[in-house]
Amino acid sequence: MLIILFIFSLSISLIIAPIIIPLLKRGFIRINYNRKEIPSGLGLIFLTAYLFTVPLFFIFEITDPLFILLKLFLLFGIALAGLIDDFMGDLNRGFKGHFVKLIKGKELTSGMFKLIIGGMLGIILGLLIEDNIFLVLLNAFLFALAINTFNLMDVRPGRSLKLYIFLALLFFFWAENWLIFLLIPLLGIAFVLLFFDLKEEGMLGDIGSNLLGASIGFSLVFILDNLAKLLVLALLIVIQWVGDKISFTKIIEDNHLLRIIDGLGRK
Repeated sequence: MLIILFIFSLSISLIIAPIIIPLLKRGFIRINYNRKEIPSGLGLIFLTAYLFTVPLFFIFEITDPLFILLKLFLLFGIALAGLIDDFMGDLNRGFKGHFVKLIKGKELTSGMFKLIIGGMLGIILGLLIEDNIFLVLLNAFLFALAINTFNLMDVRPGRSLKLYIFLALLFFFWAENWLIFLLIPLLGIAFVLLFFDLKEEGMLGDIGSNLLGASIGFSLVFILDNLAKLLVLALLIVIQWVGDKISFTKIIEDNHLLRIIDGLGRK
């Protein structure tokens, strides 16, 4: 069944991509790090292909419908926030820039809006699985910071998708079967998007990086025990702090192994 889901999601992505990318070219052109104009919003392919896969979950009774609908709700919610950030985005990056604008300038940036939406979705997720307020907040922050981490990474072609694919494959070693079944279609879609992203035929956009982060955040909430969640949350907080202070690109380029992995497949 896993192979069927993987092949189906990969195939539907290959069918949808040539349809959506021309639509993105009509009004969603952005300039990438190479100063090249390419269509953004490849995350729409991610969301659409996953939506086509969801009926299979119900047909084959893969898991509790609540978990299926919950993940779908979370993905659509954060995709909406990402789409708003893509169209109305500003130049502020990292927590510091957004909070400075909010506190000193009394201005709600699109990035801060996205952080708020991610936090609220995390709280909803936490409330559905926990009744302890501390654990609710722990899961909420874990979910929200996973989203922002992928957003921070998405500044070079393929970087966020490579991280996503690595983590998703890693989850296979200890995730429960129902969680793997929900994850495998997204993995198939990610491989297709990686091809277009690396070839600079399109970029993920905030909608894409948000979806990757939400998928990983959702998985972490169910895979990890509370102690592991605290440790991962601490790591994610450090990543946010580093993202505010230092360029991740510089860190990667200064490390021989990371530079090789980061550049694989890139033009």
